[in-house]
Amino acid sequence: MSLMSLCGWLVFVAAVLAAVPPLAALKRKRLVRYVSSSAASDSGSLSGTSVVDECGPLVSVIIPARNEAEKIADCFRSLLRSEGVTFEILAVNDRSEDATGELMDAAARADARLRVIHLRECPSDWLGKNHAMHRASLEARGRLLLFTDGDILYEPQTLLAAVRYFQQHQLQHMCLLPEMICGSLLESVMTTFFGMSFAIGTQLHLIRTRFPLAYAGVGAFNLVDADFYRRLGGHQPIRLDVLDDVKLGKLIKCRGGRSDFLLADGLLSVRWQPSLWGVVTGLEKNAFASVNYSLRGMLFLTLLFSVFFVLPVVLPLLSLAGQLSPADVAGWLATVVLWHVLFAWLAWGQRGFLQQIPLFLAGPFLMAFAWWRSAVITLRQGGVRWRNSFYPLQQLREAVFRG
Repeated sequence: MSLMSLCGWLVFVAAVLAAVPPLAALKRKRLVRYVSSSAASDSGSLSGTSVVDECGPLVSVIIPARNEAEKIADCFRSLLRSEGVTFEILAVNDRSEDATGELMDAAARADARLRVIHLRECPSDWLGKNHAMHRASLEARGRLLLFTDGDILYEPQTLLAAVRYFQQHQLQHMCLLPEMICGSLLESVMTTFFGMSFAIGTQLHLIRTRFPLAYAGVGAFNLVDADFYRRLGGHQPIRLDVLDDVKLGKLIKCRGGRSDFLLADGLLSVRWQPSLWGVVTGLEKNAFASVNYSLRGMLFLTLLFSVFFVLPVVLPLLSLAGQLSPADVAGWLATVVLWHVLFAWLAWGQRGFLQQIPLFLAGPFLMAFAWWRSAVITLRQGGVRWRNSFYPLQQLREAVFRG
C-alpha cells in the first residue's frame, strides 16, 4: 500500500469516527418523539386545567428583539397558542428603531401573559442582546427560563414536550435545533451542511457526557434551570461574547450542569435568512468568533477543510488523468462517497432533498467562503458591527469565555 493510499484510508476512517456518531444522534434525538408521551402523561392538558398547570414549573420565555417588527407578531402568536404548560413571556425591546416596541405593547395589552421591557441604552461592557436577556432574567418569575429569538415559530405542543424532556432527564440546560425554512435549492444545501457541521463540530452524541469539548447552544431555543443559571451569574460571564447561545451551553457545562441537544423539526421552525446571500452575510458576526478571533484557528479550520473536502475530490480527478493509480485514490474516493451518503441521510425528507445531493460539495465551499469573509471583514474594520452597534475586536477578544 502506497503512502497516498494509506493517507486516504486514514482520512476515511477519521471522517467515519468524527461524523457518523453525532449525525446518528441528531437523527435519533428528535423532540417530536416525546410529544405523544407528553400528551399521554398530561391528560386534560388541552383544556387548560391539567396537572401541569397546577404543579408544573412556570416557564419564563425571554425574547430579546431589536428591529424585528416584520416577524415578532408571528412569534408571539405561535407562542401564545402553546398548550399544557404555564408560561409568561418577557419581550425585550432592545433600542429598536422600527415598530417593534409598539407591536410588543399591543400584544401585551391583548394578553396578560406577555410583559414588555423597553431598553433605551446598553452598557459599554455588554453586547446588546446579552444585556437584554440578562436584564429580562432579573424580572422573570419562572423556575425555567427559555431564551429564544423573535423570528421563531412554535407549534402548540413544543413547550410541553420540551419541559417534560427537561424534567425527566434532570437537566440544567437544553437546546433545540429548529427546522430551517429555505427559499432556494442552494440555500437548502448550505443550511443542511451547516447543521451537519454543527453536529460534528459539537460532537453532539457526547453533550450528555462530561467530555468538556462537547457543548452546544442554539439562539432559537435555550432552556435553562433558573436557579442554576442565576448561581452562575446569569449572562454576566458571557456579557461580551458574540456566541452567546453556544457559550451559555459551555458555561453551564463547565460549571457542572447537565445539558442536552435535540432536533425539533415539525415543532420549531425559522426562516433563518431571506436568501442564500443572507445566510453568508448572517454568519459575518459569528463565524470568526467561533475560532475566538484567531487567525491560527482559521488556518487550522482551512487545513481540516482541505484534507476532508478538497483532497478527496481533487485526487480522484488526478487518477482519471492518469497521474495516480485507482488504488492510490480509493480511500479518498470512499471519503467523498461517505460525505454524500451522510448528507443525503441528513437531508432525507426535506423538500427537494434529491436535488440537494448532487450539489453537496457547494455546502462546504460556501461555508469556507462565509468563514473567511467574516474573518477578513472583522479584521479590516477592527471589530464586529451588528444591529447598528460596533464592538471593538480587542474588547471582544479579551472577553471571550474560555471556561
